[in-house]
Amino acid sequence: MELLDSEIFNQFKCKGADVTRAKIEKLTKPQLVDWVFNFAKMYQRTKNFNLDAVSRIEDLNSRVISGQEKIIHLQEDMLNSKDEQLSCFRSTVKEEMASVQSAVQTEIRSTWSQVAARGESGGQTITTAAKLKEAVKSAVAEEDKAKNFMIFGKEEAPSEDVTTIVAEVLQDLKEKPRLVECTRVGASRQGKQRPIKVKLSSVDAVFNVLRNAKLLKNSCNNKATYIGPDRSKEERAEHSKLVAKMKSMMKNEPDKYHYIRGGAIRSVDKSEDFDELSLYE
Repeated sequence: MELLDSEIFNQFKCKGADVTRAKIEKLTKPQLVDWVFNFAKMYQRTKNFNLDAVSRIEDLNSRVISGQEKIIHLQEDMLNSKDEQLSCFRSTVKEEMASVQSAVQTEIRSTWSQVAARGESGGQTITTAAKLKEAVKSAVAEEDKAKNFMIFGKEEAPSEDVTTIVAEVLQDLKEKPRLVECTRVGASRQGKQRPIKVKLSSVDAVFNVLRNAKLLKNSCNNKATYIGPDRSKEERAEHSKLVAKMKSMMKNEPDKYHYIRGGAIRSVDKSEDFDELSLYE
């Protein structure tokens, strides 16, 4: 097309932008016929090119639309497949739960039958459902209490931040457990330092805190602070008796380490290779 343009405009001895009416009037008839003929050929070629381009564009658009439709169908198939998988999974879970529930119920009935048989044959008292429920409730409460520990000896102020106080104590123990709850317990009275009850996220975290509580004796800010388990009133009374007895043993047997574990006082010779922190394991 560029070659044809060059031939046409060479007849005018000018470029396309310089074509004027005066220059066209100077052409002879044969030159004008050649010019019109060449222009017609150029127009036809341009027309054919444009039609071909339109056809190709329409074909490309058709392919794009077809591709998009395929993508949509594939996405629908994937969603349907996921729905089927989820439905199948739910069905399997329900079947497994029903199977487990049936097995548990069978085992419970068998256990109750055995208990009843022993009670009838041996004159033993049969455990009632209420007692069993109470036992489970007690076990859960005991497990929940095992996630607590107590901090004694921290001064109390009206506008104190208990969480900050607990965090500073734990920092001296080199422990960073997740705190669930921190609060002072007992009635507030002037001149009395109420203990702080701390609840952690796990029993293991409490175990580590109690195990490292001995480190507070070397602390600058918490030397007078004491950490202990969360005990009931009866447990505290029993523990006080053990502590009094242990102090007497420490006085009478200074060559030994004395500690309380499992509700009993235990002793180890100081001459042995012994880590004091292991007393709290």
